[in-house]
Amino acid sequence: MKLPNGYGSITKLTGNRRKPWMARVTCNETYDETKHDYVRKRIVLGYYPTKKAALEALSIYNESPFKPEDVNITFSQIYEKYKKSAAYAKLKSSALTSRQTAYKYCAPLYDIKIRDLNKDMLQNVIDSIQLGSSSKKNVLTVMRIVVDYAYDHNLINKKYTDGINIEYSDPVIDRIPFTEQEIATLWSMSDDWDVKVLLILLYSGMRVNELLKNYRDNVNLEDHWIYVPAELAKNKESCRYVPIHNKVYDLVKWFVDNSASYGHDKLMLNPNGSVIMYNNFVSRNLPRINKFMSVEHKFHDTRHTFASRGTSAGIPELYMQKIMGHTPRSILYNTYTHITIPELLEWINLIS
Repeated sequence: MKLPNGYGSITKLTGNRRKPWMARVTCNETYDETKHDYVRKRIVLGYYPTKKAALEALSIYNESPFKPEDVNITFSQIYEKYKKSAAYAKLKSSALTSRQTAYKYCAPLYDIKIRDLNKDMLQNVIDSIQLGSSSKKNVLTVMRIVVDYAYDHNLINKKYTDGINIEYSDPVIDRIPFTEQEIATLWSMSDDWDVKVLLILLYSGMRVNELLKNYRDNVNLEDHWIYVPAELAKNKESCRYVPIHNKVYDLVKWFVDNSASYGHDKLMLNPNGSVIMYNNFVSRNLPRINKFMSVEHKFHDTRHTFASRGTSAGIPELYMQKIMGHTPRSILYNTYTHITIPELLEWINLIS
């Protein structure tokens, strides 16, 4: 049976092959410098076990054609397209970090052609991740972004992420609060700039990137607060004024003065004038401090320590929520209660 012009072609390859039937389509004309003429380049749609399967592939393509040059596009290439989108540009800092981390767990899929992808491949990656269900859902979000793109551009004819199973589990996170003795040891080392970072976090309850990515202009030393702007906030309540504890006031001032001396807009610079980066601190500075103290703390242990110490000091839950950027569960507290910075300062300074 002769196929219509421009429909594509089917060829049976020689030899003992599992999929001997090749389906091809033609791209738009391009100029060939060697032939001094316009030529049509043919691209392989795929290889199939039967002629019927190859014809079905051609039929699907002609019903909803895609760019032939995308026939071999991979999982990672589609994600790179997504990174150039307006949706990606609008991601807040915390969401961006979460998306980047989740994408790393998709590494087994990076080089797989999207047309070769199937549900089992996606499920196997999800099942292999040794994290809690919340983190797995972040990975599934990345998979959906890629699969939805492929589906919307007619590269695949079904959404393979539908029906992916994630069993609920508690987060695989082991938080170990700093002990009073460990905090005392940190104070004895407080001349070191990286220890200053930990102490500010321990006495503010801030999320790590709320501090590290903040700007010098968001610090008011006169009124004792650090402002967390919307771009760094995890949610609406996280956009807030964090009171500066009296004990770490001089440490915050050190970073303000250091930043000003370099004329930098960012707050958290090391003595060399470089912006303090999360990954560098975790891989270099925190291990150094842990080794010196013979402990194994994670960066986010500081926030959990603040919560524990604040509760032990008798700070009411509402004030802890306001300081830490949590949403109060009560509509009364969330909507009609207004708390001032002086009130928060009074409470936060109960922490010894």
